[in-house]
Amino acid sequence: MKYSKKFERDYNWYLSVSHIFSFDGTNEYFNKKGIDLIQFDENGKTAKECFYLYDTNGIIKPTCEPDKLKTLLKTKGSVNLHIKMYAEDRARGYLPKIEFDKICTEHHLPSWFIDAVENQKKKYYLA
Repeated sequence: MKYSKKFERDYNWYLSVSHIFSFDGTNEYFNKKGIDLIQFDENGKTAKECFYLYDTNGIIKPTCEPDKLKTLLKTKGSVNLHIKMYAEDRARGYLPKIEFDKICTEHHLPSWFIDAVENQKKKYYLA
C-alpha cells in the first residue's frame, strides 16, 4: 500500500512519542457503531495499514499486529486529548505562551500540533 508523505510523517511521529502520549482514557477501541477497531487475525494486515485505513476512510480490517495498532490508536487519542487540554488552558490563561513553547520544544511537537492547540483555543474563549 502506498502512503502519503503526511501519513508517513504522522505515523512515525506517533510511534516515536507513544511513551509520552500514553493516556487517552480508554483501553477499548470501537467505532461509532460499536465495532471493535482491533480485530486479530494472524493473516491480517499490518498495524500501519489498518491504522491508515481506519484513520483515512473509517475502514476496519483485521490485523496481525494488534498490540502495535492499539499503541497507535492510544497515542493518537492521547495526542488529541492533550491538544484539547492545552487549548483549554491556553484560552483560560492557565498555560502562558512561553510555557507552552517550552513544552513544544522539550517534546519536539510538530507544527500541526501547535497549530491545532492555537486554533482550538478560540472555541474555549466563549465557553
